[in-house]
Amino acid sequence: MTSPLPEDNGLVPDTARQCAIGLEGLGDGFLASFHGRENDFLRLGRDLEGFNAKAADVSRLASELAGLTSGEALADATARLTSHLGRLGDTCNRSISGNDVTSLDAVAGMGLQLIDNMRDFTRLVKHLTMLGIATRIESARLGSQGMGFSTLSDDVEKLAGKIASSSEKILFRSRELIGQCRDAAKSLEEMNVARNACSRSATDVLQADLAAMEALQASSRETASDIADEAQSMVQSVSEAVHSMQFHDIIRQQLEHVAEAAGEARAMALDGPMTEGGHNAQSWEELGGWVKSVLVLQESQLGNARTRFGEAMQSLSSGLSGIALRVRNMAARAEALAAQEGGQGGVLGRMDDEMRQIAQALRDHSALERRMCSVMRAVSASISDMSATVAEIEEVGSEIELIAINASVKAAHTGEEGKALGVLASAIQKLSVDARMQTDRILDLLGSVDASSLELAGVEAYEDSDKEFEQVLADLDRDVEGIKSLESQASGLAVKVQRMASALSDEISGAIESLSFQYGLLDDMAAAQDRFAQLVGSLQSVLPPGAEFSQSPKLREMLERYTMDAERLVHENALGITSGVSSAQSEGEYGDNVELF
Repeated sequence: MTSPLPEDNGLVPDTARQCAIGLEGLGDGFLASFHGRENDFLRLGRDLEGFNAKAADVSRLASELAGLTSGEALADATARLTSHLGRLGDTCNRSISGNDVTSLDAVAGMGLQLIDNMRDFTRLVKHLTMLGIATRIESARLGSQGMGFSTLSDDVEKLAGKIASSSEKILFRSRELIGQCRDAAKSLEEMNVARNACSRSATDVLQADLAAMEALQASSRETASDIADEAQSMVQSVSEAVHSMQFHDIIRQQLEHVAEAAGEARAMALDGPMTEGGHNAQSWEELGGWVKSVLVLQESQLGNARTRFGEAMQSLSSGLSGIALRVRNMAARAEALAAQEGGQGGVLGRMDDEMRQIAQALRDHSALERRMCSVMRAVSASISDMSATVAEIEEVGSEIELIAINASVKAAHTGEEGKALGVLASAIQKLSVDARMQTDRILDLLGSVDASSLELAGVEAYEDSDKEFEQVLADLDRDVEGIKSLESQASGLAVKVQRMASALSDEISGAIESLSFQYGLLDDMAAAQDRFAQLVGSLQSVLPPGAEFSQSPKLREMLERYTMDAERLVHENALGITSGVSSAQSEGEYGDNVELF
């Protein structure tokens, strides 16, 4: 029940009643504005929780990426690749043709000597032929006594033909040998030169590629480690942003307290002094002073809530902007890492191509070596064939010598008439001895070259080299493919990190733009704060100068029901009451009974 207004205090009661009118619905206004944005707060909270989960996913992938780029598998594969390249260099540098060149030179020299020796056989054949003709003539002169010597003439001419044929065969083979040996030796020398040049260039190029790949791997490890650290820091920042959303409940509780206090102040102004409501004000001046104190307090509380809300939203916006920037940088680094891994794959691909080119070149070289092997086997066969031919000549010489001896005996039996034939027989016998000596020299010459060694050198050494070379290539291919697989996995992970980070950055940027809903609420809170200030001013203008009425029971009740230190501090500062709550506590702690968003 409202007491009648004393006539002598008409300004204060009227002003108090105007305050009551001005307070009507004031709290409902800014509370409705706050509650009307509840969906925005809920959406923001869901967004932050989503960011938290996605940041954790990015961090997990980034850690996996860092582990992959610095793992033992990649290090072991790279170490094996280094070892295999060294083996390839050794295989390339190994020359197995030097002894063959020396042997072929010896065979070619032997061929030249054989040609010289065959000239002696040519002269021997001419002499035999002439002696055969002379024997035929002498036999014809003797008539019936020389009939037996005609056979000698036939045999000598026949055997001389055999020697001539065999000599021509050896001469042909000798010239063939010289050509084969010179061509083979020249080819072998050229192959050695080409092989050595190939091996040096191959080793240099592949080692340079390997060094480039290891440098890329080191850079990748560093970048991936930085991305992982950045991702972990990002997770912490997002978690802090999620935690900061508790300001929503704090501001809501503070606004509800302000609205409740505004309603109580309106009731005080309507009830008047000394009412059954228990205000216990002794006069309208005292009641007006109490109402003014309540309004001053609520203006301070609302201003504090508005300031804290604005700062919290600004801090959240700044924090999210910083996170978005960090995530964008992380996405850019992940993109660069993916490109770097691609570049590393390019180095590996180049190494693969180069190794295949080297492999083809060395396989071609091996084919040439096998061809040289065939040549050496042919040389060996030619030497064996010539040795057999020389043996035939030697056999012919023995036959001639035997015929010549028989002819000498027969000529002696013939007497003085057969003396000339005896001389011819002795000459033929001497030529047969010369032939035997020539064949001995040729056999010694042919024996100076170990034909079997040429044949073995042409097979076993090359086959062993080919087997080792093919094994090195197989090992290289396996480890290059292994590194390619690891790098492909790393590149794939980097792309995933880049895409997830880019998407997260876009979502955070969208969330930052959505924070614009705060401005309408801040404006409504500012308008209510201004209204409180106007009402305080109207009361101040009608109260006695210097009058202070700050001990309202309602103020004490308000102080007791505050659950947050921040509210208590504002209350005490507004009314000049000393408290144990520090400013640090009010700024850094939210107190008890505050629910997280």
